[in-house]
Amino acid sequence: MSLLSSQHRHVALALAEAGSVLRAGQYRTAVTRAAPAQKQSQSIGGVKRGRKEKWEKKMNQERAQRNRDIPKFTRYPESKLQIPKTKERPAILPEVFQPGSGHSLDLPLFGPSTLTAKSVGQATSFDTTQTNAAKVFGLPNKMHFEYRILSTPCSVIRDVTLKAIHTLDKAKGSSSKDHRIVLHGRAGSGKSFLLHQVVQYAQTQGWVVLYIPRAVTLVNSTNSYTYDIRTQTYLQPRASYLTLDKLYKANSALLSQLTLSRELVTEKLNIPAGTTLAEVAQAGIKDKSFTSGPVVLETVLKELETQTKFPVLVAVDDFQALFHNSAYKDPFFQAIRPHHLSLPRTFLEFASGQRTLANGVFIGALTESDTAYAVPLELKDALNLESRHPVSPYDKRDQVKLGYTEGLKGLKVPERMSTNEMAGLFSVWKDDMALTTDKYDELFMSKYVESDGNPRDFVWKGLLSTLSP
Repeated sequence: MSLLSSQHRHVALALAEAGSVLRAGQYRTAVTRAAPAQKQSQSIGGVKRGRKEKWEKKMNQERAQRNRDIPKFTRYPESKLQIPKTKERPAILPEVFQPGSGHSLDLPLFGPSTLTAKSVGQATSFDTTQTNAAKVFGLPNKMHFEYRILSTPCSVIRDVTLKAIHTLDKAKGSSSKDHRIVLHGRAGSGKSFLLHQVVQYAQTQGWVVLYIPRAVTLVNSTNSYTYDIRTQTYLQPRASYLTLDKLYKANSALLSQLTLSRELVTEKLNIPAGTTLAEVAQAGIKDKSFTSGPVVLETVLKELETQTKFPVLVAVDDFQALFHNSAYKDPFFQAIRPHHLSLPRTFLEFASGQRTLANGVFIGALTESDTAYAVPLELKDALNLESRHPVSPYDKRDQVKLGYTEGLKGLKVPERMSTNEMAGLFSVWKDDMALTTDKYDELFMSKYVESDGNPRDFVWKGLLSTLSP
């Protein structure tokens, strides 16, 4: 019995050991099978599995939403726009909008002779000399692109063009304190084109022109800056240097006839009184370290303030951006206010009348389509502008910004072009072989109604969108 019991005991122990091994193997198998499920729940690259596809789908939808109103061919590289176009193939992408094809619009030159009541609705071209304001100062982004794809830079004369030119002529010889104008209106109504027309006219009439086509670049932290203890503001050396360089290139003939009233002494410069402003500007431009740029630019502007020999036009597009906190940061990582930056402060002082031109005008233009730099309440109150949403009287207004809006006068650009003016705009694109149909009447009326008379929508969402593949 004891032997049998011993044998049974050994068998039982062997079976028990085998069972434990089997259970351990099953457990390891179960763990091995469960491991992939556990790995699936881990995050990879900051995005959990299963959510990456949703995130990519959402980003693609947002990208498509941003580009839905922009024709596809506008995103082509420059090389694809260099194929010559001919009359036999006038509207086949990508050769439809290329420069250097030999084709050009035959339009009268923009000037006093074409600025008459009979010329309303007529397209006129601008000169292409190296001192032209558009070539020197640049243009707003969308206007720059239109001029790049058109064979000839041009614009249509409107009723509001004659009104703005009349205002400029009337202000000649008087102080800018009484002539501080802001162009406003619906997005795409043509405010930037109108400001550009005023700049072109002033330059042809012998005005000293200072044109800032993209004031956003002065506050979006794209230039270097440094704190100046003397003025207790942040200087922008590179931006000031570039502004001085453009001011000299566009007005060198006039600046050579004006002289410095007081000597200019800095660490690097020693310029005696009586030196022409052109030579003063050249001295600042020669300093490639940009350190002399802010001081020399300020000196030239002060001389332009007091002289009366030539009228001076200060024109600023994206004017509302100067009322927003900048993207620059102070040592405490707080946003620097625009009036603490040298260049925005200069233009705000000209706009508010704190600095005046003895013989000149200040004109600004608002941009309604830039949501990052929307028109602030302070400007809306000063110009009596309507708001898309109800505005409470309890909404806070910045008292400093309100001070920079005092005395500003608004000039509204009509929301719609008249049929006569729009016909002139249509003829520009038609004569430049930019249309894919010969049914001009039907195309014109359909796009005019679709755009509700808005010039930008008529071109970008109307005529140009028909060329998208």
